[in-house]
Amino acid sequence: MKRLKELFRYPVIGIDRILSSGIRWQLLFLAVVIAFFILLFIVIEWVTGCTLTIKENEPRNILLDVYYHFADPGNQYVVEGTGNRVLTLFISITGSVLMGGLLISIFSNIIDRRVERAREGQISYKFKNHYVIIGFDRMAIGLIKQLYRKAQSDNRVKDVPYLFVIQTTSEVETVRHELLSKLDAEIDRRTIILHGGRDSREDLEALRLPYCREIFLLGEEGETDHDSVNIECVTLVNRILRNCYTPKNLTELKRLVNDESVGCKRCHVLFEAQSTFAVFQRYDIESVFTRRTKDDNTWYDKMREAQGNNQTALEQLALLKESYDRITAQPIDFLPFNFYETWAEKVLVWGKYDPHNDDVKPIDYTPLDGEGIDYESDRYVHLVVVGMTSMGVALAMKAAHIAHYPNFVRDSNLKTRITFIDLNADTEFDMLRGRYSVLFEQCDYRVVDTIDPSRSYVSEGKGKEIVDIEFEFVKGAVESRPVQQLLVEWANPDCRSLLTVAICFEQPQKSIATALYMPRCVYGKALSILVRQNVSCSTIELVRQAAQYRQLRAFGMLDECYDTENNCMQQSMRVNFVYNKISPEEEDWRPLDDGVAEALWKSLMTVHRWSNIYNAHSIPTKLRSFGAEEPADLWNDSVLIERMARVEHNRWVMERLIQGYRPATVEEEQMVEFEPDKEKRKKKKKALEQDIFAHICLKPYDALSKSFKDYDRMIMKYLWRINKPLAE
Repeated sequence: MKRLKELFRYPVIGIDRILSSGIRWQLLFLAVVIAFFILLFIVIEWVTGCTLTIKENEPRNILLDVYYHFADPGNQYVVEGTGNRVLTLFISITGSVLMGGLLISIFSNIIDRRVERAREGQISYKFKNHYVIIGFDRMAIGLIKQLYRKAQSDNRVKDVPYLFVIQTTSEVETVRHELLSKLDAEIDRRTIILHGGRDSREDLEALRLPYCREIFLLGEEGETDHDSVNIECVTLVNRILRNCYTPKNLTELKRLVNDESVGCKRCHVLFEAQSTFAVFQRYDIESVFTRRTKDDNTWYDKMREAQGNNQTALEQLALLKESYDRITAQPIDFLPFNFYETWAEKVLVWGKYDPHNDDVKPIDYTPLDGEGIDYESDRYVHLVVVGMTSMGVALAMKAAHIAHYPNFVRDSNLKTRITFIDLNADTEFDMLRGRYSVLFEQCDYRVVDTIDPSRSYVSEGKGKEIVDIEFEFVKGAVESRPVQQLLVEWANPDCRSLLTVAICFEQPQKSIATALYMPRCVYGKALSILVRQNVSCSTIELVRQAAQYRQLRAFGMLDECYDTENNCMQQSMRVNFVYNKISPEEEDWRPLDDGVAEALWKSLMTVHRWSNIYNAHSIPTKLRSFGAEEPADLWNDSVLIERMARVEHNRWVMERLIQGYRPATVEEEQMVEFEPDKEKRKKKKKALEQDIFAHICLKPYDALSKSFKDYDRMIMKYLWRINKPLAE
């Protein structure tokens, strides 16, 4: 009605807006014009007394007379009389223009605009049971391949017109061509691309998020504010789901409770910056936009009031509310990930790159400790990272998480060494030290300036007895003579180090050149030489066919990064189960219940999940150190358990230091330990950790109380059982 009012007020502007607007308004405009002229001619025929009847001996019907001539100009010859024929002529011409020309033009325009909107990704459909990918980059290709295989195994591919819905701000035609070049036709025809921004609620609602299976929030390539927009998008997604899951009446409440698609959606969110990703590992920020609030239950009070004193209806409503609360307690399961962190895990933890492409063979990566470092070993790990890029830092921090070995318990000089080589190592280190200030207060590190040796220095950390990692920062170009001499020293056959070199430049060609022209002795000494590539691993795979370059391994490819199924999720859940459900005082094995473990996991905040995940990441390293199979009489082997507990404590200390926790002061520790009330003591300890980021257990293992030692011993007793395919 508003547009019609505008039409009468500003005729030209109104008509232009209607003709250039949606199909509905164009058809309505045409119908109004046709009705107007038919009515006009009826009035004229009635006033003038003209007779336009077509059939002989038929009674006069003004409406039919006008309609017949309006719809079919070929009936003019039947009309007799000059005045009647003139009126018939005007009616026929008007009908030809409106019913023939304008009507056909509008329908032709409808088809053309439909095709155009489809090509531009402007049409949304009633999607259901689909995967949503918000944003498009190279990572999306490998992700779609994974999800398609997963759907095939679930028998959900057959006769499905759509499976993947991609939303992007890029040109839809460009994205479609890229998909066609990388994906099979079977996958491509089940992929629908929509144009829209992930910061627009209207565009997100077109994705039908409440009816999807999973959400993957990737973002677009080359964005300067990538992470901020992703956080805003998660907030919008959460709000959309909460509003959609708010029932308006009892019938809708029943539908929500019985609809299988309703409930918590797994929302995988890519954070480009490691600093942003670290925030979500450290704080419970996601609770702001995942949990439902009391205000979300106002609908329930209104429904109770509507039922009055009907006890049967009130009881039914209460039961439905209970089911509803269980299903919608958490609209999204927030799963943040980072490209660099994911690749570091793939290379250093699981040691395998398994592309979802039948034409590319998997790549196996050698562990940092080779076949393992046991208690009696005199070897130590030395990781050399060439290029202090985001990827290089991620590899170094992942190594710091997992590279903890029992021989350090015997000899504190056998520390894992992590060396960075970069032309700007001094300034890059200053930035790194600002980010991990607590870590570098406790660790030993040294800065070697090969350009100006007078600027080199050594710093001793405070945590000599609790930190088994040391860092080294070498300033200089990797191709320079002083740096090459250092590489030769590290590759000396008499050196006890287990050497791994990771070349992490952003430019693939520079990484390849550096890998091919290293000192010859490095190829013989290094367990592996990791070479960062952005798109394809084919060059490195071809080069490593030569015997000299057999240790080269490509990593860091963009298209095959994120795995939808986390390799260590089951182990992480079991670690959490052991900590929460098994008491250190128990004197015999207790079965691990995966069902209970999964339920406990769902209630965990992201920050606590990551603590268990990092524990699980260390399992392969521990198994190489202590044996792949569980010892026969492990429960009574107190010596082995004590060694394992010390290693676990060293690992946990490094985890906490990386996350930014500092050792508690004597006063802070006494404030907690001298509190006689158990509940108050627990609250003070929690406040110390969450508010001040200090921990009373960041100290040597021997200085821990028996209760804290028992937890380390307990988790180590269950190490092999946590790692088994099926819980026992």
